[in-house]
Amino acid sequence: MRLFKTILDKLMSISKRISHMTRILIVFLFTLSSITAHAAGGNVENETRMLINLMDYVAKDYQMAVKDGAVISAFEFEEMNEFVATAIDYAILLEKGGAIDSADPIHGNLIELRQLIESKGTIGDVAKKADAVKTLLLDLNLVSLSPSNWPNMENGSMLFKEQCASCHGNFGAGDGAAGVGLTPPPTNFRDKSIMQGVAPFQAFNTIRLGIPGTGMRAFNELNDTEIWDLAFYIEGLQHLDKRNSKPTIELSLEELATLSDEELLSLYPAIDVAAQRSNPIKSELGSTEAPIELAKRLLQESLDAYKNNQVSEATSLALNAYLQGVEPIEPQIMASDNALFQELETNMMRIRSDIKSGADIAIIEGAIADATKSLDKASDLLGTGERGMAMTSFIAASILIREGLEAFLIILAILGILKSLDAPRAIKWVHGGWLTAVGAGIIGWFFADSIMTWSAASRELMEGLIALFAVVVLLYLGFWLHGKTEASKWKEFVETRIKSLLSSNNMIGLGAFSFIVVFREAFESVLFLSSLTSDGLSSSKLGVFIGLIASAIVIFIFAWAMLRWFKRMPISKVFLYSSLIILALAFVLTGQGVHAIQEGGYLDIHSLPINLRFGALGIYPTYETALSQVFILIAILVIWKLSTFKAPSVENK
Repeated sequence: MRLFKTILDKLMSISKRISHMTRILIVFLFTLSSITAHAAGGNVENETRMLINLMDYVAKDYQMAVKDGAVISAFEFEEMNEFVATAIDYAILLEKGGAIDSADPIHGNLIELRQLIESKGTIGDVAKKADAVKTLLLDLNLVSLSPSNWPNMENGSMLFKEQCASCHGNFGAGDGAAGVGLTPPPTNFRDKSIMQGVAPFQAFNTIRLGIPGTGMRAFNELNDTEIWDLAFYIEGLQHLDKRNSKPTIELSLEELATLSDEELLSLYPAIDVAAQRSNPIKSELGSTEAPIELAKRLLQESLDAYKNNQVSEATSLALNAYLQGVEPIEPQIMASDNALFQELETNMMRIRSDIKSGADIAIIEGAIADATKSLDKASDLLGTGERGMAMTSFIAASILIREGLEAFLIILAILGILKSLDAPRAIKWVHGGWLTAVGAGIIGWFFADSIMTWSAASRELMEGLIALFAVVVLLYLGFWLHGKTEASKWKEFVETRIKSLLSSNNMIGLGAFSFIVVFREAFESVLFLSSLTSDGLSSSKLGVFIGLIASAIVIFIFAWAMLRWFKRMPISKVFLYSSLIILALAFVLTGQGVHAIQEGGYLDIHSLPINLRFGALGIYPTYETALSQVFILIAILVIWKLSTFKAPSVENK
């Protein structure tokens, strides 16, 4: 995408190749598009943004038209006159629409600006007058100067690859295949001589509005949050060689959004601009806004956006309220009061469901009020003091036991079968798989800071996809095991079929399967435990370690008891019960996987009329999770029945 201001810079350098009529046509299209939009009930915010953009261009580019009271470029001079005339047209539209009062000095200042340009006034006077108009517009609060929350650079990168790389190139150098032959050519975002004078606010305006008469279209399909993410990411492309730098000066989000690199260096001579642009989320060094307060603020902003018919923005804000305000404190709430956790999560998801369904404002207000009450309860539950080592140990142990038992039920079922078949080599592969997964989790613990820089949405998506992949494997394995419970000659079956299946390739498959099953739980556990030690207190770290030891003891005792139980069973029963356990867990993981993807905002939420929720079984009050589990349940029952019908009866042993 091309920033309007930087495009004009490019136009200056290639003006000899562009006809006078073409440039006038571009200006004409600006005016025509605005008048057409206004006649159809135009967008006041977009018209205001366009007027602000024009003031930026005049303030910066007038020096290319006039010097010392003389015109140095007839073309540039005429262009300045066209720009200010277009700006006056926008101001008239805003006055007619009631956005600007007729007594407001904006129109008068624009007339004075036009007179300054026509009389070939000084560069300083023109820039000062253009900046004055811009300041007056910003004081009206018709447009937001910065995003509601710190930008997600990972999301910005993804959006850039999807929407911009075809023209601007994978690294923003303006060398994309689709940009060849475009006039003006795609902006090189790596060129600091261009980008140092551009602020994310200007980039936002250009992405939102587009540039009529060029290849740069308006990206109306993106919501404001996505455009801000993209604008900040584009700003950071000029600093790719220093993208791992960390900010050392605290800046407000509005400063980062509205100031260019040149302006930041002017205000803060010692600033590391590359660090601020590459890692803007880390510049909030002194932020003390607690997650619960952040959630409540974002919910209120979501309600305001919904009242202004900004449905996409309202949905995005409600999602961020959960991901950034609730998700970080989920482990503490879940361990202390699971009923409150379920109430809070249900209320947060209902808000998004109601927004998506276009519910009345009164319904949205009620849903947000319910969620706010739940947040207040959570705040009272967690308190403001330190958690203490004992409570941290309890929370860590409860998390690890829950996650560990879910994974090791499957592993133990497989080990029970292999022990019954006397397959020690296969057992080693299974142990190797889950031990590798645990090892990966331990390594992940030491890189938890890096993992936590991923967006919460990305973490939820990863959890969901791993769960759904595990469902596919579990269904296959469960039905294979069930089919063997009806084998007519167990001795022959074991000798010919089972032993042949224990080949090298299948050994690798067993190891990979046990790795996947345990890795999902290990990954989720690392995320949960990282939130418990985010306060940096040594007591929290010791509490997590004690919880780890306690949970390991509980899981070991459970595993020992279950394996002894399997050992006493006939092999056919081992296969039967193992298949039942595995298929039941496939049902559970289906609901949990779909739910995780919904939490990340990658799948819409449509709430059930009743609050049917039981997280341990993967049951959640949404149509998406319910229908997916119903589908899996029907598939299990049908295939189970078919395999039972086709299989020969079991020989009495």
